[in-house]
Amino acid sequence: MQHYRSLADVSIQNTWLTIGVFDGVHRGHQAILHHLAAGAYENGAPAVLLTFDPHPAVVLAGRELKLLTTADERAELAGALGLEAVVTHPFDRAVSEMSARDFMTVLKNRLGLSHLLIGYDFALGKGREGNAGRLTELGRELGYSVEVVNAVSDESGVISSTEIRKLVSVGSVDAAANLLGR
Repeated sequence: MQHYRSLADVSIQNTWLTIGVFDGVHRGHQAILHHLAAGAYENGAPAVLLTFDPHPAVVLAGRELKLLTTADERAELAGALGLEAVVTHPFDRAVSEMSARDFMTVLKNRLGLSHLLIGYDFALGKGREGNAGRLTELGRELGYSVEVVNAVSDESGVISSTEIRKLVSVGSVDAAANLLGR
C-alpha cells in the first residue's frame, strides 16, 4: 500500500475512490472500505482513500479535536483492508474554499477517478455544496460514477467517530472498542 502526503504527489489512473477523514476507521468506515476494495478488485481498478490532515473541523472551526487515529494509523488500517493507496492531503483554508467542481476536477486529473463511493451524509467543497446529488451531476460531466453507502448502525445508533470520541472521553472503552470493531 502506498501512502501519499498530497494529491500533488499522485498520478494514478482509473481509481475507485472514497473521501473523508475516516478517524478511527470504525465499523462504518470499514464497511465503506471493504465495499470499495471489493468493487475496485472486481473492476481491475486501484482502491484509494483520500483523507485529510489536519481534520477540517480544526481548520474551519479553529477548535482542538482529540482524534482517535493519526494519519499514519488511518493509512495502515486502510491498507490492511485491501486498499492500494491512501492520500493524506493537507487541509487548509485554500482547500476549504475550493468549489466542488474544482476539487472533483483535481481528483479526476490526479487520480483518474472512475468511481466514487461516499457515505450517506458526505459533502465536500465550499459550503459543503458537493453533496451526493451535486457530485453525481459532476460525475456525468467529468466521467465518473457515484455510489452512496448507507450508514452502519447497531443497537446504540449510527456508528460515528464523534460518538466513539464521546465514549472514550467518559471512559467507556469497551463500548468504544465495539464501535471501532477492534
